[in-house]
Amino acid sequence: MMSPREIFENQFKAASGEGAIYELRMRLLADKVPQLQLEAYDAKADNVETLIVQHFANALTDDEKDMLRRCRQLRNKILHCDFLAMRNKLTELGEKVGSGDVKRIDVKGLTGKEMGKKIDDALADRPATFEYIANIKPVAGTVFGWLFELGAAGDFIRAVDVFTRARVILDRLATL
Repeated sequence: MMSPREIFENQFKAASGEGAIYELRMRLLADKVPQLQLEAYDAKADNVETLIVQHFANALTDDEKDMLRRCRQLRNKILHCDFLAMRNKLTELGEKVGSGDVKRIDVKGLTGKEMGKKIDDALADRPATFEYIANIKPVAGTVFGWLFELGAAGDFIRAVDVFTRARVILDRLATL
């Protein structure tokens, strides 16, 4: 049986992998088009995406152009574990994100008995005994909480869906 950490790491891995495949598909598309090959070969991801959007401008809606740009940014945020920014990119892409209801409980300096009481109080939703991770700017000591927050909220799964939709756009362009 997998632990919650392992489950959420697998979701992170799936989102990271889909982001990497999205990048590969962008580069494959650019490599397929003779007018883009040389310029795209050494280009950074944002330049490849710009070249593709410019070249295929007439075949893309404004929403699709925006999606391609934001997917590159989403991929970067995932790979760099910038989890709040990742959630914001999902929102910009029209995804409805919720809360994973993950709580942060500060037990620094407390005895074992005091920790137990504070945890019980937090589980009972007593005010001032916890903070929701979603309300905390990511700082040192919150990466684990943010991993759980995004995993419990389904944000990594949403990212996989977004990359899949973006790849459909790229695949369509590859047939033109």
